[in-house]
Amino acid sequence: MKDLIIIGAGGFARELLSYIKEEISNNYFQYNLIGFIDDNLNSFGERETGYDIIDTITSHKIREEAVYLCAIADPKTRLKIGNDFLEKGATFINYFHHTAEIRERVKMGVGNIFCPHTWANPDTSIGNFVLVNNLSGFAHDCIIGDACTINGACQINGNNTLGKGVFMGSGAIIVPGRRIGDFVKISAGAVIFSNVKDNRTMVGNPATMLK
Repeated sequence: MKDLIIIGAGGFARELLSYIKEEISNNYFQYNLIGFIDDNLNSFGERETGYDIIDTITSHKIREEAVYLCAIADPKTRLKIGNDFLEKGATFINYFHHTAEIRERVKMGVGNIFCPHTWANPDTSIGNFVLVNNLSGFAHDCIIGDACTINGACQINGNNTLGKGVFMGSGAIIVPGRRIGDFVKISAGAVIFSNVKDNRTMVGNPATMLK
């Protein structure tokens, strides 16, 4: 059984830890979680997680015998750290909660995290370091760029293309066949009816660009 190290010890990392603890107790998990790395060594504060912050991100020496997940919610930070660790030789796994549904002919990079009750439908292509939170998923024939953050209860309908680092707030929807540029932010509850250029912030239903 390989050791697992989680990068980041913030709010989402604690959510991920709760899923992993559940899966360890039910014999679903195949890795030995040994702890977290974070530049704030007091990230857990007084919380009793049962695990330690074993190192900082900036000083960590890659362990060839270990595997990694990056549980940092911010897309740009996750992409930078993930790529830095890959270049240094880190091995990233994909995490799928046992309730996640990954259908046939889904292409998957590394370092992706699928939380409870998430899905990827047939013929979807997913890059590296994508985070999909509860009750969200991708319909058929989507192309999802690196380091997208999909928060809870989002719907990405068929034939959509998301660039790298797209951030979708809870309950956001993208209608079929749209192209969303790099590092676009989509607010909670927004509904995207048109293509969106890079670095835009979209709000409302129908969604419009925040100026």
